[in-house]
Amino acid sequence: MTEIMTTRGLIKPEELGITDYHEHLYVEPPGWLHKIDPDFALNSVDKSTEELKRFSQAGGRTLCELTAVDFGRNVDKIKAIADNVPDVNVIMTAGYNRPYYMGRWLASVSEADMIRDTVRDLLKGIDGTDVKAGIIKCGTEYNNFNANGQKLVRVAAAAYRETGRPIITHTTAGTMGYEQASLLIEQGVDAHRITLSHMDRNLDVFDHIRIAKMGVYLGYDSFGKAKYGPETDRLSALRQLLDAGVGNRVLIGNDLGRPSYWKAYGGGPGLDYVLTEIRERMLKTDFTQSEIDMLLVDNPRRFFAGETGG
Repeated sequence: MTEIMTTRGLIKPEELGITDYHEHLYVEPPGWLHKIDPDFALNSVDKSTEELKRFSQAGGRTLCELTAVDFGRNVDKIKAIADNVPDVNVIMTAGYNRPYYMGRWLASVSEADMIRDTVRDLLKGIDGTDVKAGIIKCGTEYNNFNANGQKLVRVAAAAYRETGRPIITHTTAGTMGYEQASLLIEQGVDAHRITLSHMDRNLDVFDHIRIAKMGVYLGYDSFGKAKYGPETDRLSALRQLLDAGVGNRVLIGNDLGRPSYWKAYGGGPGLDYVLTEIRERMLKTDFTQSEIDMLLVDNPRRFFAGETGG
């Protein structure tokens, strides 16, 4: 399936341009989660619009909105934000984030029903609208690949078999990526249609090279978050992946799912951070423009188009 589904319909791979593979624009977190941590609530269409415009002004052309139903997806609000910034393609998500957010719900809903709902979001529309998702999501917990996590992975794989849409997973702190990829492939998912998010939260370059050589994409999306280590460590790992010949299996994002990360809310680093400060830092060190273009443009195009080479 070479065309990509956005909030405004299908686009061709060459229309993607500079792509942030993992982001959030509007989040209504579950009540219990909001009580624990109110910083998850991204609930202003106006401020999200302001932030998305900043991304567009920095050259961004496609943003993957990875808010799943169990984390507080709101299709109408996300569509409104996307419509406010027509220069940016917004791709929405079907499937589920991780067992922690689902709680008892995960045990009470059958696998068949979860597959049905995921496929519906991809082929018919989300929550009764005609807006279709273009990404399938699943996730697991920290250092844990138990039955609950495996269930979500199987649901994503089944949805892939029915629709051909790519899968972007959640790895908690960059763990269980190899296990996720292995089960997805065992369940019939093509390796080049899988991206593992948050892998730069566990900068084990040996493991990342092993995964990339399977044909799976690695998601690096912790830029601007000092709590996950300094930028020099992330850029050093990226350099090692490029030098090892697997830089064609890396996608770049920012995963700024908190208002405290957004300039529109008075925080930072903002949705333009990778395209401004990080890109400038890369150019001032030992990254070439062609390598940056590969990471931000060529790799996401190949991933979403389903190209096997690169």
